[in-house]
Amino acid sequence: MIVGQKIIDLKLVTGASLANLKHGTLDLTIGSIIPIGKQVDSKKKQISREGGCFLEPREMVWGLSKEEFDMPGNVTGLATLKTAFTKDGILALNVGIIDSLFKGPISTALINFSDRPRPIRIGDRFFRLVFLEHDDVSCFHSESENIDRDQYLRDLGNKSYADFAPSFLNIPSFDDKYYTDKFWSIIGNGFWNNKSVTFLIAAFLGILLWFQFSQGFGTFLWEKFGGLEEITKHFGL
Repeated sequence: MIVGQKIIDLKLVTGASLANLKHGTLDLTIGSIIPIGKQVDSKKKQISREGGCFLEPREMVWGLSKEEFDMPGNVTGLATLKTAFTKDGILALNVGIIDSLFKGPISTALINFSDRPRPIRIGDRFFRLVFLEHDDVSCFHSESENIDRDQYLRDLGNKSYADFAPSFLNIPSFDDKYYTDKFWSIIGNGFWNNKSVTFLIAAFLGILLWFQFSQGFGTFLWEKFGGLEEITKHFGL
């Protein structure tokens, strides 16, 4: 594993800072923030280099690294999200391998899974990098996957608008109202999809109500007019 000053000396990461070296890893910082979703204002498609934003619950943004890679054929990198982000409920969609011979910045979609807004700022450390040295794999490199920063920013902006709907990650709140509505929805669908059973239940309830009503009406007459003889006299029977 490549650690410490050697990461800087080998120039594996352009723009890397000594201050971002920690134990056997190197921290990567956010250089650009690109909001995600069709409702994004065109003026906010990229957050300014000095600024940042508050990530609302279940909202996403792209984070593009300030630093760029210049990987040789005998080194592979591994990127993991900083625990400071995960402790705040922010997770990344795509983290993983930085291939040998790759040149350019990397990005990830950051999602706020917490129930409160979280700040995302330019310059925040968001990835921890580990570099592993191995045999040269240049002969297995079939085609270039290098990324130009300006083109990458344009691609992320277009993808943010075209590929992610505003309802992405709209998670329902599972409160009492949700379960009550779901219960009555199941009952209603059950009756509608089983009409023969529904008819039998309705007929049974109708007969039961008629019987109860008739019994109650008979009792009312009996108590009001004082027995069968008085009732027949009252109605001229």
